[in-house]
This record gives sequence, C-alpha cells and structure tokens, in this order.
Amino acid sequence: MTSSSTADGRTVITFEDDKAMSTELVATVTKTLEAAIKEKGSCSLCIPAGSVVSALKTLDPGALDWSKVNIFFTGERLGQNKSYSAALESFCDKCKVTNVFYPLVRPLFSNGGPLPQFAVDEAAAAYTALLKSHPSIDNSGPIPSFDLLLLGVGEDGHCGSLHPKSNEIKGTGSGTVTFGICKEGKNQIAISMDVMSAAKKVILAATGAKKAEAVRQATTGEFEEFNCPAALVKTKDIKNTIWYVDKASKP
Repeated sequence: MTSSSTADGRTVITFEDDKAMSTELVATVTKTLEAAIKEKGSCSLCIPAGSVVSALKTLDPGALDWSKVNIFFTGERLGQNKSYSAALESFCDKCKVTNVFYPLVRPLFSNGGPLPQFAVDEAAAAYTALLKSHPSIDNSGPIPSFDLLLLGVGEDGHCGSLHPKSNEIKGTGSGTVTFGICKEGKNQIAISMDVMSAAKKVILAATGAKKAEAVRQATTGEFEEFNCPAALVKTKDIKNTIWYVDKASKP
C-alpha cells in the first residue's frame, strides 16, 4: 500500500489487489465510525451499492456500538430496495445495525413498477427532509454532512447515481440535496454532488484497468466539464477526499 496526493491535495492510496483494499476499507470505516461515536454519541454512514458495500461483509460485530450507527444511501431504485437489500446481506444483519434509512415510496407504488414523476419527487423530498433533520447528520451548514461517505466509481467516471453530462451533475452548486430521477426502468433518488462534497470524509474506490481512464481524469483534473462526476467530489478538508485504487486502475 502506497499513498500519494493529487495536485489539489486529495489523497490517493494504491493497493496491491482487491483483498488488500477491502481490508483497509473495513479498518478505515471502523475507525471513522468509532471516532464519530466517541465525539458525538452517534455516527452517519452513507453507502452506495455494488462491490464497495460487498467489501464491508467482514466488519466486526464487536468492534463498536452498532446501535449508534445510522446508515443512509447515495441512491436507491424506488420500490426495489436493491441497495438496502445489499447492505442487509453484507453487514447490517450481522452487525445488528437497525438504524437503516432508505428512500421510500407510498405503498401504492412499492411493487417496483413504473412510477409517475410526482411519486419520485415525493420520495426525494421526503429523503431530503430526513437528511436535513436526522440528529446523526451535521446540519450546522447549508448542506447535510455525513461523517463518512463511500462511493464506487464507474468506467465513465460516474459516482453514486450521478452520471456524466446529466442534469443532476450539472446541478452541482445549486444547494439541492436529493434528485428524483424518473426514467424508463430507472425510478430512483440520488444524493447531489453538493451533499457528497459536504461529507467530512469520502472514500472513492476504483479497481481494474477499465477504470484507469476515469481515475486519470479525476485525479489530474483533465476532463471536459461535467464529464467526470467523481472528479468533482472534494471535501472541505481536501485530504479527507480519499481515492482507493489498485495498480491496474492507477494511471
């Protein structure tokens, strides 16, 4: 494992392989949550779906007081609860994490089928209200601030549910908390880039040669405007924006 910095101060940690990365991710998550609990009595962890959450399956149920851990989501397919189910299967059930807050739609729309725009907007507004009022989240500033945010990075540079050139990524800086996305086969909500960058610590993970170009663009800043969402994630304390890469994905 080696550590370096981008020109603007973001941290880049390079691992030998996925196993080494997963081990460090679990250790960092545990340490960060434990510190937040010690400081303020609770902690907030925002997670994506996919391999990042899968890596948390080795979290230790005895490592900390999991009753004080609050789980939120970067996005969710409304009515399908895929990210929520993945979190339960990976670590929430094992660690007995009961404070899991995922976006909901009214029961009338909970079968995973097509949703009208108003139902998507309603779910996004409800999640915004939750994030702006939950006691484990720092709302001393204009945007909710998680203690820790985890993100996977796609081959095209997307993170969370924010994709290149999308209206959602172009809305960065607007102060929006969540977006309702209503498309065929994709009825979901997504937290904004404003929320991502407001987190106290962010870990972005990218492995494999197919991610190398996205990592290069993000870490060098050499990309067309709005074409690499992951590059826009920058915490206030910039060194707390941490990239986890492997040898294949490091440019």
